Amino acid sequence: MKKLRQIVFFVSLLFVSQTYASEILKKEITFLAIHPMKEVHGICKEVNSDSPNIQSSGTGYKLNSPFAIRIPILKIHSGDESRDSHIMEILGYPDTPEIVALIESVTPSGDSYSIRGKLTIHGLTRDFESSGKVEQKEPGQIRVFGKVNVTFSDFKLEKPSLLFIKAKEEIEIGYDFLIKI
Repeated sequence: MKKLRQIVFFVSLLFVSQTYASEILKKEITFLAIHPMKEVHGICKEVNSDSPNIQSSGTGYKLNSPFAIRIPILKIHSGDESRDSHIMEILGYPDTPEIVALIESVTPSGDSYSIRGKLTIHGLTRDFESSGKVEQKEPGQIRVFGKVNVTFSDFKLEKPSLLFIKAKEEIEIGYDFLIKI
């Protein structure tokens, strides 16, 4: 009888939720730094990441284990080679070749998801939290997107300047991933 209950319990779990080893099909990170005279947009489409372990339950999703996202500093482009070179210098390249985000938890929060983890820039690690959206795309695919704001001072980064005027303290980091589950 005990064995039968265990089997029934296991089968019922299969119908309630499913866990997937996922593949990230599209990976895009954007950056926005605002200077009083110019907005600087950067993008990195050559992001490296572990495969997230996502669990589907009803109409929601849950992350079962942490995973890392690595942004190679050499692959960040703003459309201006001179500026890109300065960005690399500010971020500590070549001593620090990448920015790393360790995604530790993703939990439903109203009509969005609370994404928490650790962000490492220029060798300094800080906790972060972001409100992300999840959209169902084609069958078996979801799009996860959102942004997180950080400051130059949190990571002891030099604020860029133009004509002796420094950029604003905050940097917006956007993310957009297409995940096959």
